[in-house]
Amino acid sequence: DTETSILGIDISLPVIVAPAAAHGLAHVSAEAGSARGAAASGTIMSVSTYASSTLAEVAQAGEGAPQWFQLYLSKDDVANQNLIRLAEDLGYKAIILTVDAPIGGNRIRDAKNNFKFPLPLPNVPKKSGETKGQGIGAIFAAAKNDFAPFDVMYVKSLTDLPVIVKGIQHPDDAEVAILAGADAIWVSNHGGRQLDGAPASFEVLGEIAERVNNRVPIIFDSGIRRGQHIFKAIAMGADVVAIGRPVIYGLALGGWRGVVSVFDYLKADLKRVMWLAGAYNIDDIKNIKLRLRNLVCEGEV
Repeated sequence: DTETSILGIDISLPVIVAPAAAHGLAHVSAEAGSARGAAASGTIMSVSTYASSTLAEVAQAGEGAPQWFQLYLSKDDVANQNLIRLAEDLGYKAIILTVDAPIGGNRIRDAKNNFKFPLPLPNVPKKSGETKGQGIGAIFAAAKNDFAPFDVMYVKSLTDLPVIVKGIQHPDDAEVAILAGADAIWVSNHGGRQLDGAPASFEVLGEIAERVNNRVPIIFDSGIRRGQHIFKAIAMGADVVAIGRPVIYGLALGGWRGVVSVFDYLKADLKRVMWLAGAYNIDDIKNIKLRLRNLVCEGEV
């Protein structure tokens, strides 16, 4: 049985859609297509501020399925308030506050390719400037560029929705976020695209989960591709995992049906791993202890 729940939302498997920018680069249906696929798969769609679809288009495509809105704070407080109010009015179920991207990382391939967004990002406040034709660094630079615990409290003051703090890589930061009012912790290194040399998310998950100690749910992302990855993340303390690139790959290859195929594969593979490992349900996985191996080669510095 792969069914579980997160923040009061029942889902068919412990895998949700991570917020990722500009699904319109992959398919003409953009985030609306991803949302339709997530809804058909019985899971949660997370929508980025930097989406190619409007929040309204994504909500309509989901047809009432649970969706979360990922907020990049603007320097404009009124714009922040308006975005959160719009998400509430459209029925979004939580606000994800991303704190690990105050500026863009050193994305070498983007620089070499001189990548610019060929499509507008319609949810970005107009005062932040034109997004079409801009690189991700310029778009990050137009948003809020410093974060403190007050920002969690500020977002909490603007909404009654749960607030999830995304981009946690250390137990102390998890503690700070919880004390500031976070309703959930999202362990992530932003898909490895922000700070080169930072630890893999899985390396820090266990110690963060130990510090959180079930006070709030934990979402985990970065590198989920197989049922074993899902299983191991949950065994190490995550409540659910999130996928970004696989959703976009499925969307590119087959639109919303391609997204469904990704979740179908992960669900079938997770069931296989659970069966072989002796876990009947998600709670059983949480009670399994992983036997971790030292992966450093002899003689390696």
